[in-house]
Amino acid sequence: MNNVRKLRCTASVRASCERAYSLELARGSSHIASTLTPLSLADAVDEVRNAFVAAYGEDDLAAFLELLAERLDKRTAREAATAVRRAAAPERRRAPRLPLTLRDSP
Repeated sequence: MNNVRKLRCTASVRASCERAYSLELARGSSHIASTLTPLSLADAVDEVRNAFVAAYGEDDLAAFLELLAERLDKRTAREAATAVRRAAAPERRRAPRLPLTLRDSP
């Protein structure tokens, strides 16, 4: 089992992630909350998630996504927060996302 999942709820880990990733949390929540369609929402969540993984790896990804969803809840962007929580689901991480051109085709 992923150690992050076990540790992410502790206050010290949450505080550490808040400090370490405050810029990414602010940028990501703003980007995701500004989307206008379900497709642009899904793309924005993927962009933020992929940028985090590229910059920091997956060790703190679960905690980052949990904090990101909480920030979106505080913005009253409930649909966006739900999308981030879905992206954090273990089965979601295993399934590759289709390119935009394939998702839009009939």
